[in-house]
Amino acid sequence: MAAAPDDAPGVAGGVADTGEMRRTQVRGSTLLVVGRILALLLTTTTQIVLVRALTMSDFGAFGYALAIASAGRLLLSLGQGKLLSRFTAKYEEERDYDRMFGSMILAAGTILLTSTVSLVALFMLADALVGSAVSDPATVKVVLILVFLAPLEAFDQVFVSLFAAFSKPRAIFFRKYLLTPSLRLAVVLILALTGSSVTFLAIGYVAAGVVGLALNVTLFAQVLRERDLLRHLRLRRVVLPYRAVFSFSLPLITGELLTLSLTVGGVFILAYYHSAAEVAGYRAVFNPARLNTAVLHAFVPMFLPLAARLFARSDIDGLRRTYWQTGAFVAVLTFPVFGLTGPMAEDTTVLLFGEAYADSGLVLALLSAGYYFSVVLGFNTYALQICGRIRFLVGVNTVTAVFNVALSLLLVQRYAAVGIAIANLSALVLQNVVNQWALRRALGTSFIDRRCALCYLVILCSAAALWAFQVLVDPGLVLGLASVAVASVVVLVVSRRAIELGDTFPELRRVPVLRLLVP
Repeated sequence: MAAAPDDAPGVAGGVADTGEMRRTQVRGSTLLVVGRILALLLTTTTQIVLVRALTMSDFGAFGYALAIASAGRLLLSLGQGKLLSRFTAKYEEERDYDRMFGSMILAAGTILLTSTVSLVALFMLADALVGSAVSDPATVKVVLILVFLAPLEAFDQVFVSLFAAFSKPRAIFFRKYLLTPSLRLAVVLILALTGSSVTFLAIGYVAAGVVGLALNVTLFAQVLRERDLLRHLRLRRVVLPYRAVFSFSLPLITGELLTLSLTVGGVFILAYYHSAAEVAGYRAVFNPARLNTAVLHAFVPMFLPLAARLFARSDIDGLRRTYWQTGAFVAVLTFPVFGLTGPMAEDTTVLLFGEAYADSGLVLALLSAGYYFSVVLGFNTYALQICGRIRFLVGVNTVTAVFNVALSLLLVQRYAAVGIAIANLSALVLQNVVNQWALRRALGTSFIDRRCALCYLVILCSAAALWAFQVLVDPGLVLGLASVAVASVVVLVVSRRAIELGDTFPELRRVPVLRLLVP
């Protein structure tokens, strides 16, 4: 399957029609899907080695420290990281290069400032901020090492947005989805072979982040030279669009807080009420469940700048069609992952982590159902952002985060990790139903577009059939895998018109077997 060329016309210059831009976006995003799946497979392999190499207590401690680093990454950019591509694409579309470079400098400067303040405060008040929540000295040490991952990963998100805005999916593929996961896997393999401590593991993760940042800077300088943008850079003329950026990004920090409540909040609550072993059981299946969002997150970097360009042109019809085609494409490509982590959750858990983690199968199934539901409804949050429905999103994100935390606290003592999974599932369903309802007015669309109705119907029926097959027949691993494969092919074949498979990948017509998929 060929990837879009990095310098495909129209994506950056605003000269192509909407159809060409949409095809370029999908093709580039498909390359990122391959990269993200590869990265998540490497990450899952890394986690499997970790689970088997570390004790449950050590793995729980490392997972706790890594969760704190993830929280820092989301907060340090004050919401600018993911949204930088929107402003970069908008200002380049308008040929406003002074503000385009200003938005980049503003994002980098914000991370430098917040990182410095946060790290100084953390190390000066380590006992109060970390020691009060964690009693184990080894865990405290790992936390204080891994916090340096937060600014490194925040900068990484900035570069991903910039590469996406300038239509460089190959740079994202190599740097984010191949290099860093491979370096981390190498560190973990050394740990397993040498029997090193969890401290060595934390230092290795930070070192991998430093190597990635250096490569990002090198690649981005090359991108600026290739596009001849450096001649537009005049430091004295640079305009920092702080009012436009922060008025948009700061309210959307509530979205990051919601993400934290889903990814980190449950870990904190679980660690407070239960043992590190219970945390390990939850964290072990969390990444496999998040595999359901791999395709979605791979499409986001390319979707945001395209949507921003279409909205800047007042092409709402083009934006609406892009939203639904991209959403259906993501739902279809993600279905095999859901089949393995939802209906086949118990078999998948035992296969990956062994019988010791068998009880985590239900947790995996619940989490997967929640994340796939959010995937099926596509990019409603991002589309609402582009349409300027900021206050609405702030309200939805806040209410959903509070709901998730409250439900987690209500269920955690009795149901432990299962209770946290139920809370996450409920929160994801609530958020996406409300957002999808609001999107009807923003884009002038129905709750489910009629062109995608058959696609979503076959997904629902296939998922129900897989679950019934598992419950009633209990087929085992081999037959279970075969049933998921058959259901995935059915979903793809029935949905091929909704996702415009032939128009997006016309080269499929030249492949003897695959040409049957192209209408």
